[in-house]
Amino acid sequence: MKGTVLVLIAVAVAAFAAGFFLTPHLVNHSRWHPQVVATSRDAAENDVDAYGNEVTRAVAEYSLDPDGDLYELHSPQTEIPHLSAPKT
Repeated sequence: MKGTVLVLIAVAVAAFAAGFFLTPHLVNHSRWHPQVVATSRDAAENDVDAYGNEVTRAVAEYSLDPDGDLYELHSPQTEIPHLSAPKT
């Protein structure tokens, strides 16, 4: 019985170690430094999509937070609705 427990523990430790070393590690904010690229668009510049429609400048801009999640930067003229407290 004691030998079986030791074998199970040895197999569990080996499986844990193999999983640790064979699994790719995800990038977290301490290892990832986003590069900021400044872009500018002229008012005279007319972009056209694949169907020939004119593409205008977006109202909001998007960026990444330190964790890599996408969030939206609203323009000062954009009204953001505020929700009321939930009713119980």
